[in-house]
Amino acid sequence: MRLLSLSCCLAAAIAATPAIAGDGMIHQKASGSVSETVAAFTKILESKGATVFATVDHAKGAAKVDMALAPATLVIFGNPKIGTPLIQAAPTMGADLPLRVLFYEDSDGNTHIAYHDLGKIAAQHGIPADHPALAKAKGALKNLTGAVAK
Repeated sequence: MRLLSLSCCLAAAIAATPAIAGDGMIHQKASGSVSETVAAFTKILESKGATVFATVDHAKGAAKVDMALAPATLVIFGNPKIGTPLIQAAPTMGADLPLRVLFYEDSDGNTHIAYHDLGKIAAQHGIPADHPALAKAKGALKNLTGAVAK
């Protein structure tokens, strides 16, 4: 019985672990619909003191021009306590902040979470991989998305 419980916990942990793809994006799956996952994500952001600057509903935009698109919503958010030290380390980092996370539905109806690998972005701005602000930001982004992932 313990082995079964341990196996189930391990499987859940592996499923929720973000996968870094060759495209420089981090991908996760979510169990809810896009709208449910976005709602849960924005609620968590606000509870953690982050600001949601905008949500961009790509499917709604497509519908305005009589085009079909599966549910896809971009959430733009930030927290100056986390982002400001990165911009202090490299002012050009401001071109890539606030953060953006995309929630979208694939052709099988599965919800996905995708965002740019913050380590790769920071490296483009000359911020070293071991910078404490980067570690904090990467951890926060992983925890926030992980909270709504499968």
